[in-house]
Amino acid sequence: MSKKKKQKLSLRSIIGIGLSILFIITLIGAIKWANYRQSFEVSNIAISGNKILEKSTYEAIVSAFEVTSINRADLRKMAQAIEENPFVKAAQVSRHFPNKMTINIVERDPLAIINLADKLMIDGEGVVLPNHAYSNEALIPILSGFNPSTDLYPHGEQTFSVKVKEAVAILKQLSNGYPELYENISELTLNNDEEYVIILSDRPTRVVLGKDDIITKLNILKNFDTALGQRQLTDFRLLDMRYKKQLVAREWT
Repeated sequence: MSKKKKQKLSLRSIIGIGLSILFIITLIGAIKWANYRQSFEVSNIAISGNKILEKSTYEAIVSAFEVTSINRADLRKMAQAIEENPFVKAAQVSRHFPNKMTINIVERDPLAIINLADKLMIDGEGVVLPNHAYSNEALIPILSGFNPSTDLYPHGEQTFSVKVKEAVAILKQLSNGYPELYENISELTLNNDEEYVIILSDRPTRVVLGKDDIITKLNILKNFDTALGQRQLTDFRLLDMRYKKQLVAREWT
């Protein structure tokens, strides 16, 4: 390579490095100037996704961090603090320059109410939700006849009750695969023989599922419902499914 070409390449490298350094210095200076002018001071926190808890609940959690500059906000710690609330399944906190933050909330969806002294709710993962005014207006089934020991229902954690977990699995199966029945359930209870019994809101019809092969029985019940045509499950006083591959129906008299 000739001496002139080497000099040109060297000059280009020097210019490139110089421009890069200048850019970095300018950027740092701009950030410092913006901070000085409070351009990054948080002026707007937008919260979305909440259906059960009020926005003020989340605002109180965020305010504890005393965030002033959007650059200095610890987004991970803020999200973790929000997720410590039993009603929150996931939270995402993000910054939008120059001065806005957004908080996207995914709240747990209550599947049933546990009939205890305090109306606890439970979601499809078996996570226990504290007593809340939402339970007074939620049209979801009640779980009754289960062990009432409060130690079995830690807030924000999975229930320790095996039977309640089984009941949740039943309701989740219905909610996903047979929603019209799930929406008509008033109560899912355990009788004295620890057999699962569904009580429908209308009339009310009782569906005795027994102890075993519950999912299979739910499929049989759905097929029976379809075969009824214009008639409905509530035309029957009792649907007894404790017998293998059989459904005994007793009409209202």
